[in-house]
This record gives sequence, C-alpha cells and structure tokens, in this order.
Amino acid sequence: MRKVYKNIFGEVISKSKAMKLNEYHLYYYESDSDILKEIEFINEDSIYNINYFLHEGDNEEKTLEYLKEKSDFFDIEKKEIADGFIISTNKLYSLSVDDLPLVSKTVFKADDPENFICSQVIDNETQEPQLERTVKCWYTTDENGEKYAAIECSYQEDGKLELAIDKTSDPDNEQNWAHYDYETFHELQDHFPTDISYYKTAALLPKEAYQD
Repeated sequence: MRKVYKNIFGEVISKSKAMKLNEYHLYYYESDSDILKEIEFINEDSIYNINYFLHEGDNEEKTLEYLKEKSDFFDIEKKEIADGFIISTNKLYSLSVDDLPLVSKTVFKADDPENFICSQVIDNETQEPQLERTVKCWYTTDENGEKYAAIECSYQEDGKLELAIDKTSDPDNEQNWAHYDYETFHELQDHFPTDISYYKTAALLPKEAYQD
C-alpha cells in the first residue's frame, strides 16, 4: 500500500510536514497504481473519519472489521457502472450511535462524475429506498458557463414528484424561481427540449439504463 499525505486543501505534503499540522489527510493507494483505497482524516494525531473505497474482489465483512478497529466513524463506498451511469452505494457508520449504517445510493452520469442526478436513502431492514427522502437534480450552465443544479426535485412516499424547483430564469434570485408538482410537471417539460421525464418520479435510474 502506498501512502500519500495531503493538507486539508488537497495539496501533497511530506510526512514530516504533516506531523507538524493539527489536521491532515492520509491517502492509501494500491501499490504501484493510482487506485485509491482509503482516506484517513486526522486531527491532533487521531483519526476522526475514514472513507474506504471497495473494489472488485474486496471482502466487505473483513473491511468492516478492519475499519472498526481504527475508528467509530467511517464510510464504505462501492461504485458500479450501468449504461453510462455511475451508481455509488455508501454505508456511513457512526458506531457510537448505532451499529447499523446509514445506506444511500447516489447516481452520476459517467461523463459528469462530480454532479449527482439522484440521491436515495435505503432502509436497512427492507433494503428498499425511502422514496420521500429522494433528491434529484438537473443541471445546465449559467451565463458564465458554470454548471449548476437548475432543477431540484423532492418526492412523496409513493415516489411521485412532490416539488420541482426551476431556477433557470434567475439562478441567484430565489423569489423568481418557479415551482411545479406531479400534476403540473408537463408545464415544466414544455420549457425544455430535453426529455426530463426521469425527474417526474423517484426511480433511481432512467428507464434506458435497465434495458439490455
């Protein structure tokens, strides 16, 4: 395993410099590769959080036991690719509160891995999504060419759209944002040449991602 020390701004630093800082991050990579396995967040020589990235062939149970020995607070992330989408499953553990993790699934377009289009919380017992806690975002660029979440959506328990907030007319002025629900969604669609039907329900992926 290869270790890389970084300051809180993400800049690579030496181990000796890291030891002099109150807070730094320690990155673990697979030997002789750029595959990131783990990030330790360290403050006052104590690990206060860990992000662990599961890869193919990793044993999640062994990983869980390994992390429990290092910290009470950690996140295990596993990514999969489905027809142009990245699905990230996160299990966030806070052992001082509960032995069970907060599980969520987050979807990104493969060509835009920085901006999520859907985030769902998963019920630990049923393994089904809690649809009323789903959030979806549709992106476009502002007049400066900066990408932003132009439409933000929330949902009801049955998965139908509860509220879609359209910011496109005036991204910086909340008073000018338009609001739509499941019944008026067609009015929102009329403003866009792109098919945005994905945002009408809390479904994790667009239908095309399920097709063979």
